[in-house]
Amino acid sequence: MIAGAAAFAAAVPGARRAFADPGAEKKTGLVPLIHITDLYHPPQDPDDHIDLATVAALTEYDLKGVVLDATWKFMHAAPDGFDVRRDPGFIPVTQLGYILGRSIPTASGPIRPLTHPHDTAIDRPTEEQGGIRLLLDILDDARETVVVSAVGSARTLTAAFNREPALVRSKVRAVLLNAGSTAGPKREWNVGLDPEAYKGLWASGLPIHWYPCATEKSAFNPDHERGTYWKTTHAAIFRHLSPPLRAWFAYAFQGNSRVDVIGALAEDVQPEAWNTLLAQERNMWATVSLVAGAGRVLANTPRGWRFIPSAAAQRDTVWPWRLDSIAAAVDADGVVSWDVGEGSVRLFGRKRGPGFGEAMAEALASLLGTLPC
Repeated sequence: MIAGAAAFAAAVPGARRAFADPGAEKKTGLVPLIHITDLYHPPQDPDDHIDLATVAALTEYDLKGVVLDATWKFMHAAPDGFDVRRDPGFIPVTQLGYILGRSIPTASGPIRPLTHPHDTAIDRPTEEQGGIRLLLDILDDARETVVVSAVGSARTLTAAFNREPALVRSKVRAVLLNAGSTAGPKREWNVGLDPEAYKGLWASGLPIHWYPCATEKSAFNPDHERGTYWKTTHAAIFRHLSPPLRAWFAYAFQGNSRVDVIGALAEDVQPEAWNTLLAQERNMWATVSLVAGAGRVLANTPRGWRFIPSAAAQRDTVWPWRLDSIAAAVDADGVVSWDVGEGSVRLFGRKRGPGFGEAMAEALASLLGTLPC
C-alpha cells in the first residue's frame, strides 16, 4: 500500500502526501507546538483530554504551551448556561504536567465570541487576556516557526493575529485547523462557537492545514474521503494506560471535585468505576491532524496498527492520507468554498474504506501506552 499511497496522492491535482506535513520541516529535531483546546473540567466533550494526551505522547512535538479556549455558556449551569458549571481546563493540564515531570505553560483566552473578523479582543477582562498574551509571547520568543493546533474555536488565534499580524505570519509554520464542513449549509460545532473568529482566520492568509470535522452529510460520517471522524470505545484506546494516566482520565471523566488534584493521581481507580468508564463510546476528530502534524503515518506493522514516523514506513502497510493544495474562500456565513488546485490552504484527504476507525483505535491505544515518556 506504500505504492498505493503514492498513486492515491498523484491521482489528485495539487496533492501532497502527509509525509510532507509540518513535522518534516522541523530544524531542531522537534516540532514547536501551541495547542489551542476547548478543554474543561469537568469535560464538555472528553475527546479534548484524549487529544491533549495524544500531543504529549507524540515525542516529535515540543509542547510550548496550551491555550484554553473556554466559552461562556459552558462555564455556567442551565438555564443561563449550557448544562453544568465548568472551569477552563487548568486542572487536567497541571495534572498531566506533573505526570510528565514538566511544567506546561497554560492560559485561558476570551470567553465570548469576537464581534467581527478583525476584533482584537483588547477590551475583554484581564483574566481573559492570558491566552492571547501566551500565544504571542511564545511566537515572539520562538527561534523557529511554530505549529498551532486548534481543536476548538479560532477565537484566541484570530484575536492574536489581529493584534500582531506581522509576528503571527512570520512565526506560524502551519495551523492544524480542526473545524468546519467540506460542504453543506449546516454550521459545524467549532465554527458555531465563534463564527466571526473562523471567518477572520480564513481571511488572515495564515498557512492553514484544514482537517474538517464535518462533511456535507454530517459530523459523524466515518467513511468520507475528507472526513477526520472516527468512533471507538474507551476500552479500545485505554487498554495500555499506565496507572497515573488511568487515574488522570478517571479524575476528569468522573468530574471529580477533590482538591488534592495531584494526590488523586497516585490512587488506584476503583474497578467498578473504571469498567463503567471503559464501556463508554467516544467520537474522535482531531487525532489524524496531530499525528500527521508530527510527521507520522498510520501503518500496519508486524505488531499491529501503529503511528510511526513516515521515514520508517517504507516496509509497512500505510493507510494512505494526504494534504491537497486548494484554493479556498469563506463567505459571510462562515461557509468555505474550495477547489483542488494551487492555493495556500491544504485540505486533508484519505483512502476510504472499512476499518479506518479500528486501525486508528489500535494505533492510538499503543501510543497512549507510552505515557509517561
